[in-house]
Amino acid sequence: MTRAAVRDGFERYVNGLASITSDEFQVSRALGSAGGPQGKVIDRLLSNSDLVKRKVVQPELKEYRDAILHQFDAVLDYAESDEDFERFADEIIARDLYWDALRSDLTADRREQLRETLLDRQRRMGDAVAPLVAADADSLWAAATTAYDWSGTADLIDAHFAFTEPLHAEPDAYELTIRIDPGDLLGGLARALPSITVDYTDEARRALTLAQQQVIERAKQDAKTQFE
Repeated sequence: MTRAAVRDGFERYVNGLASITSDEFQVSRALGSAGGPQGKVIDRLLSNSDLVKRKVVQPELKEYRDAILHQFDAVLDYAESDEDFERFADEIIARDLYWDALRSDLTADRREQLRETLLDRQRRMGDAVAPLVAADADSLWAAATTAYDWSGTADLIDAHFAFTEPLHAEPDAYELTIRIDPGDLLGGLARALPSITVDYTDEARRALTLAQQQVIERAKQDAKTQFE
């Protein structure tokens, strides 16, 4: 039952991350980085920024949320097993959204280095949540009280709710892009406008970081009540 409790608790904060990021995300910042001879397209999209957020940004954030949870399920498989991490490594990296977002021009050596870095990040998470999965408790933070003291729980939150860590540690390694077809999005005369590819990495990092800070603070507040 505790695996489900840990998963449910984690999902609650990931949902919060996606929701807050949606509120913080500024379409104008993302489109402003598109650059190039695309002025008319960008102007039309900016004049419909609420629609862009609803039809483009929010679905992207849902995919981000789903990817985090999908990978966490594989990490939980490792956490509740007695097998070596390597048994789960291929599945975990296959579900890693940052692995999918690696720049295409990276060298093979750099990709391998980043693969190991991303896997080590998930290994550490699995090792940290393993005592929670094994605990006899029916909620995430109740499990934490049986496995850690308050300092250890706070450290766990700081380390493993830092969803943007790869984007900050290796900012030149990742590229988050999306192709927008104004005709599909806006219809009408916009069908005559060309599609554009938007690199929204910087704005995603900014908005996600602000959201992450709030989620970490909220998680600490929630967890702290279990230790009082």
